[in-house]
Amino acid sequence: MQYVSKTTINHNSINISLLSEKTRELIDMIGFSDTYLLVSKLGGQDVYIPKFPDRSKLIEILPRESVEVLSQMYGGTYLALPTSRQIDIQERNKEIVKALLNGDSRAKVARRFGLSVRQVANVRKEFPC
Repeated sequence: MQYVSKTTINHNSINISLLSEKTRELIDMIGFSDTYLLVSKLGGQDVYIPKFPDRSKLIEILPRESVEVLSQMYGGTYLALPTSRQIDIQERNKEIVKALLNGDSRAKVARRFGLSVRQVANVRKEFPC
């Protein structure tokens, strides 16, 4: 199976400093897009990284170059992958603020994102524009 990127998150809008140390380490090694692909598919799991990329099932998720980098750094070990939750929450919060700035009410935004009105207000307070 050939790798096909499905990343739709704009990494320029993500505050990297708020992410876990392991996520930042992966971003430094294989880039934001490939890190997001990896943690969104396999986050929260211990994934075996073989020494030889051709033996890795990661080749179905990531481009060969990224699998080679992971094999060089972690080959022969299990890598505990963080989840994509921190990235997903930042992206969601950006969308919440955008909806509020477009004139949507807090109640409407809360329903859209499955949050309480108070949670929406807290997100807006956290990201003043």
